[in-house]
Amino acid sequence: MVTNHVPRIKSCTEPEGSSMLGELADRIAILDAVIAYATALDTRDWERLGTLFTDDACWEYSGSGEKVFGPDAIVARISTGLERLDATHHLNGNHVAAVHGDEAEHTCYYQAQHVRHGLPDGEKFLGAGRYVDRLRRTPDGWRFTHRTITSVWSEGNPAVLAS
Repeated sequence: MVTNHVPRIKSCTEPEGSSMLGELADRIAILDAVIAYATALDTRDWERLGTLFTDDACWEYSGSGEKVFGPDAIVARISTGLERLDATHHLNGNHVAAVHGDEAEHTCYYQAQHVRHGLPDGEKFLGAGRYVDRLRRTPDGWRFTHRTITSVWSEGNPAVLAS
């Protein structure tokens, strides 16, 4: 469970070699992983998307209770849902990251625009909600061990997402 922990901001008078720099570097690297996820979705870079998850990762959509395990299954689930669309645009904001050694928690809001041309009741569907993540430091950087997607609101034509 991700807490709403806000990391303590250290004084500017602490030594430059303090753990503050390491924590800031970790938090930036975590945000880079979150941004890489959104970019991989929108560019359909499925290979890159798979590299963002640990082998034991879980991807969960809380609205349906759906859970998928492992990078290959996660990529297959996401790509199947997005390949039929003409475009997507995922934006993230209000990030909170907390590092605990080699483990981390992250939350943020998202807005995801989905476009599918030629539908009679509208070509766009906008969804918004939050991601709740757990990440682990690996030799290749921070990777998702668990990502939960919680939808908060939406507007537009839900048929855009239908198969």
